[in-house]
Amino acid sequence: MFGFGKKPTKNYLGIDIGAGGIKIVELMNEKGRGRLITYGYSERSSADALHPLEDPKGTSELITSIFKQSGMTSTRAIGALPLSSVFSAIVAVPRGKDEKEIKFAVNEQVKKLTPMPLEDMITYSTFIDPIKREKPVAPLAPNETRKPEYIRVLVTGAAKTLVQKYIEIFKLSKIELVALDTEAFALIRALVGKDKSTVMIVDMGYLRTNLMVVEKGVPFLTRSINVGGGTVTKKIMELLHVSEEEAERFKQDLGTNIDSESAAPNGLSNVIGSILQPMLNEIKFAAESYSKMELTDGKRIEKIILTGGSAHLPSLVEELTKAMNVNVYVGDPWARVIAPDELRPALDEIGPKLAVSIGLAMREID
Repeated sequence: MFGFGKKPTKNYLGIDIGAGGIKIVELMNEKGRGRLITYGYSERSSADALHPLEDPKGTSELITSIFKQSGMTSTRAIGALPLSSVFSAIVAVPRGKDEKEIKFAVNEQVKKLTPMPLEDMITYSTFIDPIKREKPVAPLAPNETRKPEYIRVLVTGAAKTLVQKYIEIFKLSKIELVALDTEAFALIRALVGKDKSTVMIVDMGYLRTNLMVVEKGVPFLTRSINVGGGTVTKKIMELLHVSEEEAERFKQDLGTNIDSESAAPNGLSNVIGSILQPMLNEIKFAAESYSKMELTDGKRIEKIILTGGSAHLPSLVEELTKAMNVNVYVGDPWARVIAPDELRPALDEIGPKLAVSIGLAMREID
């Protein structure tokens, strides 16, 4: 998305700095495909006062610690801007004579939509339709007028102050920031690839769940809601009167050894249901909103991909499948990454948690 210059190299780091912790993946470019070199991550608890972005020094020290403990060697990385802090809009403008003219028209439209002055933001345009006509324009018949031809453009942007925080963290970490991508494009790269069908990605993180409707590899609709894995943890803490650490462990085992009357006399299965309902409502709303968008081609979501640290929550796939009447599955961000077979069980378990960082590391390899 937002590039900071390039130099040829074989290894790249994908660094995902989120409310739930920091995740780093190192991939090597092996003939245009990523090979896993190593990975590492840290997790935060609700007791941590500051968000990582608000503590550059502490965050840089944590990145350095993960870097050393995981045996990483590359010092070139791609970071991710959080979906909740990124402006995103699709605009349609008349097809101009060249890219410069089109971008001017795009900026004029975007000025009316952004939450802050355009000069205080860094923006990036992704052309959904080809800039140049694919077919020659047919000559007009006598007395015929030509209808204006429009081109769709996805505009993403972030506040310069937010971008500066990332630059500071990476500088303190002594890691070269090659580019800042968005979580949406990182997840599309890792989970959708070249699939042109209409997909909804549900990224369930610690504090928030991000929803993205992706059509032909482009995020046409994005939403971020205040429900996440941390919400489940807090509910379990209240229900069982246990510490956060114990609640986290129970959450991981929720579908197996604690779904019993002796372990959870009040029925922990109800916890998932109470958390899922508002999320299901938002997912349905996002699907309806997408179906009514004027600039889309698909109109109907064909599948849902789950990811994020809480993607493996029991009954999540079943409840979503029943509610949305489409195929739902937990995404595999390792599908296009070369990795040792003996590591697959461990990689499958942590894959949803590392999906953004995998997609980031793939950015300069794809």
